[in-house]
Amino acid sequence: MKKLLFALSAVLMMSLTSQAQVKFGAKAGLNLSRFTENFETMKPGFHAGIYAQVKLHPMFSIQPEVLYSMQGATEEETNTTLGQTITAKGSATSHNVIVPVMLQFTPIKSLTIEAGPQFGFNLGMSLYSEVTMSGLVDDSFEDSVDLDEDDYKMFDFGLAAGLKYNVNSNINVYARYVFGLTPVFEYADDETFNQNLMLGVGFTF
Repeated sequence: MKKLLFALSAVLMMSLTSQAQVKFGAKAGLNLSRFTENFETMKPGFHAGIYAQVKLHPMFSIQPEVLYSMQGATEEETNTTLGQTITAKGSATSHNVIVPVMLQFTPIKSLTIEAGPQFGFNLGMSLYSEVTMSGLVDDSFEDSVDLDEDDYKMFDFGLAAGLKYNVNSNINVYARYVFGLTPVFEYADDETFNQNLMLGVGFTF
């Protein structure tokens, strides 16, 4: 029985490989990212990279990608006490290489539905803060610091899902949302996760 199953699996894999059509492409676009913990404002960034589209069936394909992605989070808070207003702004910026592997379903030629895992590698993270005071005392100061690798996790695993509109066989526009499942920082009780909305344009060669 095992030999029969192995033989059938081998025949199926050979059939899929022989029928698969592989095309390559490039894509780029806008990131709107945030952290899940106390960060409500979406931080703008960008992504760009390349992909391979492996078509297994007229309706099904697998699309692995390798992208650079600048993302992070931002927040702002204002408090007024006894005539003194203090506005504090903070943001985190990370530089990442991300590798999504998307399973794509194309029910009609112009529309593709996709979902799959994403593997991320954090190349570096920095924090920026700015405080402005007005009222009894007018003053402001800002600070920027690069975090050590021990402060944040270098690997990030997430799930992605999205839609793609195929303008023609070469050009597409897409929207994808990524839910991070790995905590951002190395703290033992950290519950801060990445979330990222990706909007962009792809070109298949």
